[in-house]
Amino acid sequence: MARVLVPFLFCAFLLLGGREPPWGDANVTYVTTKTLWESHRLDIELDAPPYFFTVRGGKKYGIAPLGNVVAMLPSYLIHKRLMGIPKIPEQPVGALATHFVPALLMAAAAALFYRLARRRGASPRLALLLTATLSFGTMCFIYARVAYAEALQTFALLLLVERTIAQGERLTLPGMAALGLAAGVLLNSKIVYAVLLPVCAAYLLWAHLRDPARRDLKRLGAACGVALLSFLPFLVLAVWHNWLKTGTLFRSGHEGQADFFGGDLGAALYGFLLSPGKSLFLFSPPLLLGVIGLAAAWRRRRAETLLLLGVCLVALLVHAKFRIWHGGYCWGPRYLVPLTPLLLLLALPWLPEALGRGRVRLRRAAVGALLGAGLLVQLLGAAFYWDHYTRILVAVRDQTGMARWSEDHLAHGYFVPEFSPVLGHYWLFKHWLRKDPDLNRDAPWKGLIRGRLRLNDNWHALRIDFWGVDWLKGRREVVTVGMTTLGILAVGLAASGWGIRRRLRREEREDAL
Repeated sequence: MARVLVPFLFCAFLLLGGREPPWGDANVTYVTTKTLWESHRLDIELDAPPYFFTVRGGKKYGIAPLGNVVAMLPSYLIHKRLMGIPKIPEQPVGALATHFVPALLMAAAAALFYRLARRRGASPRLALLLTATLSFGTMCFIYARVAYAEALQTFALLLLVERTIAQGERLTLPGMAALGLAAGVLLNSKIVYAVLLPVCAAYLLWAHLRDPARRDLKRLGAACGVALLSFLPFLVLAVWHNWLKTGTLFRSGHEGQADFFGGDLGAALYGFLLSPGKSLFLFSPPLLLGVIGLAAAWRRRRAETLLLLGVCLVALLVHAKFRIWHGGYCWGPRYLVPLTPLLLLLALPWLPEALGRGRVRLRRAAVGALLGAGLLVQLLGAAFYWDHYTRILVAVRDQTGMARWSEDHLAHGYFVPEFSPVLGHYWLFKHWLRKDPDLNRDAPWKGLIRGRLRLNDNWHALRIDFWGVDWLKGRREVVTVGMTTLGILAVGLAASGWGIRRRLRREEREDAL
């Protein structure tokens, strides 16, 4: 199924992609990619806030791991090739090209999710439905259409978990080499994910040592050695990059930022799980299925469920200690995007059984409503780039004096329901549809703040976030390239969709035998 799922979702993500170039730390990464290819250097010259960099020997280095830089090379090479077309403007070309890699990586992550869902007992049809839910009804959709590192992290983490479970079932040397590779890619996508490697190692050792019939210490030792050899080059790359940036082997540069791991654990956990402005379940409603299915997953597939929970809890606690746990200017709890597929997997094996017993129509309607809520939230998130509403939150803070008491970046946007970004995007979308510039008239916070705020600049900057807006109007050359791209993606979508249909029928026949 992966052979047809990946191209289908890749084309879908690009077809529905945004129009914004990389911003913030994503821009630092992309400029580093460009410098690496053009000048064979990793230090860059870029005017950006100092917390995006480490400085050594008078040179500025992006603080992100090297894996994110290397991963964006295909996008940069596509960018260069497209710029060879005469009379094509730079900005829309760069924006479209930078979305190629995130779309492909998130599509690959979704294909891995399908494989894991099937392994946990889902039928082909249900596994496909859950894969579509992950792809279009959770935050994964938003981060498949922007040039941030979450797509790489999601793919790498899911690959690590998938390889760990597979090797726990049946140990093979090629499989362990792939496990080491997955661990290395994950480490170089985000250094802090090193804390997850012992969780996976403990699961693997327990799986092969608990049963005397499977206990083969010599083979297990050889397999672990293969995994370590596969992982070692990535570890060397990570520590070399640390040395280049900071002059030390085991400091990435984040430690130099004031109290980076000094966040309020309780407030962050509440923000991640329950708050009206950053809750994971607010931005990805279908994940509630995983919460409901947790008890059944624990009873029926305890070992795998313990692995999934261990990975999620360790990652959650580490990110909750970040001083900027909220991820700053972003859509939802950005740092938890890689955990999204793992949490959705916890709905299995409970979900198919729940849908098939008693009050079937009511149960299916309830699940359908939850999936529909996920699609609606992602539609609102994709309608505008998140910076538009974030700038409004900044305007509210600065014009009301909140800056005097809020040490957090935009605390009202994380904890006060009237400032929830989901509600804010709905409010902006209504005004955009009606072409109504009076944002003050029905602002969600009217019950909290008296008087009118200065939001005219925010209204004039508002624009729909779809790549076709820049490509399907204007000069003939631009429209030609835009229509050609649209046609290629549509053909790819149709062809791979037909392949999914055929593969689905084949898997259903195989399951019936």
